[in-house]
Amino acid sequence: MRNKATIILGPIIGGLSHARVNLWARADSPATLYAWLGTRRDLGNVNRAGRAKLTQSTGFAGIVPIEKLKPETTYYFALTLDPRLRPPKKSFRPFKTFPLPRQLKSFRFAFGSCFRPDKTVAGGAFQHINNQGGNLSFMIMAGDQIYADEFDFNGLGHVALNLEDYRTVYLNSWQNEHIRELMSRTPLFMTQDDHEVDNDWRWLDFEYKQPAIPFYTSWIRWFQGRSREERRLTLKRTRDALQAYHEHQILHAPPLLLLDGTQAYTFEYGACAFFVTDTRSRRVLSKQGRSMLGESQFSGLTSWLERVKDEYPVKFIVTSTSILSHVYLDPTNDRWSGFKIERDRLLRFIAAQGIQGVYFLTGDLHTAHAISAQAVDKDNPPVPIWEFCASPFEQNPFLRALFFDRPALSPALQKQERHFVIPQINYGLVDVEFPAYTRPVVHFQVVYREGDEWKRKFVNSTA
Repeated sequence: MRNKATIILGPIIGGLSHARVNLWARADSPATLYAWLGTRRDLGNVNRAGRAKLTQSTGFAGIVPIEKLKPETTYYFALTLDPRLRPPKKSFRPFKTFPLPRQLKSFRFAFGSCFRPDKTVAGGAFQHINNQGGNLSFMIMAGDQIYADEFDFNGLGHVALNLEDYRTVYLNSWQNEHIRELMSRTPLFMTQDDHEVDNDWRWLDFEYKQPAIPFYTSWIRWFQGRSREERRLTLKRTRDALQAYHEHQILHAPPLLLLDGTQAYTFEYGACAFFVTDTRSRRVLSKQGRSMLGESQFSGLTSWLERVKDEYPVKFIVTSTSILSHVYLDPTNDRWSGFKIERDRLLRFIAAQGIQGVYFLTGDLHTAHAISAQAVDKDNPPVPIWEFCASPFEQNPFLRALFFDRPALSPALQKQERHFVIPQINYGLVDVEFPAYTRPVVHFQVVYREGDEWKRKFVNSTA
């Protein structure tokens, strides 16, 4: 007799706003996912709020979208595969909806990137976040939520080669008890970087039919005795990886902007607007040219900046790779410093339009930093901008960053200052405050592990 389906990943609280939420889970076989929801702490008014079919086409992952929620309201939810019996009390988790757009509400969120589970003590950063209490409005995961190409850590023993492999890597990484607890209690927004597919991958053509990994990655794997399939990136493997990324990270995201096939989206928390870029789906690095975002997404980003310029005093642009730093003696050319024309075009646009209160949130570097600068364009007044970087949640820290990570060289930037660099396991916390009669204040702190102790580094700015 066939066993009943069970939930093997989730729940995830995704796509949260003042009025909606996407509740995500993944099962091990075909099933129907049911969401139970109520507003009373004693769960006295809990009822079934929706359902969704979990099918093979998405690896038995899916969401129950729930709309018409009330702003700034705490809800209690649970997910089951059984419509008949209400889940036990211990299964319920809370989330709080966002304030109405443009309301001046102070809040805190966390962010970071790069989670490659350690073989011995995994998920320490997530455990530390969990132990700090539930004062986070949400969390942003800015890329490398899995390491599909790290065969010693991905649960496969080889580089992920097909759709089932990529799904297995997500299962291996996200079954960690600490990240699973975090996901079930903290609303999440995600975007990809390279390791969801393969190391430093990109397209070689603007038709997006020729994916590639750098020659040095192929050479290293050749020396390691890896198979031919692991030393090359095919179109099918790329599409399989992006399908798994869609199933696990995008299904529960807010509505996509649908900008030429990218996975970009926006959301708001009160008077703060967020644009989550997709720096991988349309990244081209070849003799034909270079593009990080693709023209459609770039146009969407600049249109968004114009729209939120006056309505939202604080704007956060989430980009998986650093835009205001330059790593010397780095052959990858994989960050914004390798796409100078597009980077400077964006910075000049911010200056030319006089868009105040722009903050870049990034990861990737395996180190944390805070950089302030001014964007400049011809005779227009300079505009202050900031970059906050938090990485890695769990990976090898980039110790050389202390010597080789420097502010970007760009004619579109001036008065750059690197406030600190921390090459340790870390995550970032951002507090946005709206004092009376003054401009918003944005606080950034890096929480990092030094030995067995967790420490903090702060920097403050005025939007």
